[in-house]
Amino acid sequence: MQSPSLALARWQDLSPSDQASVRELSVTAQQIEYAGTIERAIENCEADGEDDIAGLAIRGDGQIVGFLVLKRRSRAPDWASPAAATISAMRIDQVHQGKGIGSAALQALPQWVSENWPESSSLTLSVDEDNKAGIRAYGKAGFQDHGVRVEGRIGWVRYMSKQAASTQ
Repeated sequence: MQSPSLALARWQDLSPSDQASVRELSVTAQQIEYAGTIERAIENCEADGEDDIAGLAIRGDGQIVGFLVLKRRSRAPDWASPAAATISAMRIDQVHQGKGIGSAALQALPQWVSENWPESSSLTLSVDEDNKAGIRAYGKAGFQDHGVRVEGRIGWVRYMSKQAASTQ
């Protein structure tokens, strides 16, 4: 299967129409359980003017098909390394799932981080052990499992990471 062509765009750089498209993304109850609501992710991105959190719309074939949040430094979770950009709350619209969009977005993230947050040398994430589709997608995108399991908010989680483009 050929990877879909996509682009990542910061929440603040989106037109009002594209922001509305992000708000209208249709995600499953399971995605909300793992990642929270899209509205909450947007609120986090708009909460302050700092540069340590970035909401990124995923645009495929000219339309908004997903949204994710990156965090670093003061906004990163305690378990993340100081030089890491942490992926949080990635969602792909239900209609577009299973088409490789999530994997393509994960492949594009190291370049985005290298260009926008060059001091971040890696990408890291936590994923719920029961989120088998997420684990497969992260592995396919080159994320390595740290081999650590900890009890999280809704069950066991694992940590995964990969190098940002500038250090590959």
